[in-house]
Amino acid sequence: MMSKPELAISVLWAFLFCYIILASIEFGAGFLLFWARVRKWPHEVEEIIERYLSPFWEVTNVFLIVFIVGLVGFFPSAAYYYGTVLLLPGSLALVLLILKGTFFAYCHYAKVRHWSYTLLQGLAGLLLPMVLVSLIPVSEGGFVTEENGKLLLLFDKVMTSPLQATFVLFALLSVLFVSAVFLNFYAHKAGAPVAAEKFRAVALNTGLPALGSGAFILLPLANVRPEHFLSIATDYSWLLLISGALFVTAYMLLQKNKTPGWTFLLVIAQYACAVMAYGYSHLPYLLYPYLNINDAIVNPVMYSYLMWALIGGLCMLIPGLLFLAWLFLFSNKYVQNGS
Repeated sequence: MMSKPELAISVLWAFLFCYIILASIEFGAGFLLFWARVRKWPHEVEEIIERYLSPFWEVTNVFLIVFIVGLVGFFPSAAYYYGTVLLLPGSLALVLLILKGTFFAYCHYAKVRHWSYTLLQGLAGLLLPMVLVSLIPVSEGGFVTEENGKLLLLFDKVMTSPLQATFVLFALLSVLFVSAVFLNFYAHKAGAPVAAEKFRAVALNTGLPALGSGAFILLPLANVRPEHFLSIATDYSWLLLISGALFVTAYMLLQKNKTPGWTFLLVIAQYACAVMAYGYSHLPYLLYPYLNINDAIVNPVMYSYLMWALIGGLCMLIPGLLFLAWLFLFSNKYVQNGS
């Protein structure tokens, strides 16, 4: 049975995983929109991407905001540790989010079609996962020092770390892979076989490298934090095996060009298993060795209020997201006509 801190972090991870999937599709779609114009792919490819982005892009950040608020609420000391250590990458991520939203508004709402806006939107979409994923290597320890009672992030050490490099590579490939798999399904739904084939080709070309880069993370992890490596390789190896089996199944379906909807669901399940294996093996630390969830948990009264609020929020957000999907993703009128 889970302890209260483990239950709290599990609920938070549910929000975070929703953000990871939605953001991956959004970020990857923004870059693929630019790539389609550079490679002069058929116009229907751009139409499919824009139909998805228009109703969905504003939903993504809600899950990230709830995750951050919940993290600080359940573990108040996280505000000090992460607020101090991640001030620079957090500020950079905020700037990129603002720029990406601005470029999107110019491209899609103001109908400004200049290639430079599409380029900047695509680059922001690729830079964002690179910045956001930097949180994970930092949490493993060895990149933070305490001087005169203040925490300092060793930014140069993070940027030159093999662990950081492998996470960045994995994030970029995963963003393109997840986005392409979803857009392949969406194009099939829209009755756009040419676009579907383009997205399927991107998924096939990025799938195996994404899997390989994810497995390669274990090598520098064994050097940076051996106890975490041992935990993930022993206690949670079964989750990694399930994740690998789900990927193989999804990749075979991609090769056969069958059931794109099920393929996307298998990919989501694959990443869910991988995230669970990595996350639970990381516990009890959120920031090693400074932030332990068992020591940092909020008082029982506030814990109960927060738990009910977050579960209620999750019960509203998920149906709301499914309702949007029903209106747009699964509405033949919108998908095929764009209105």
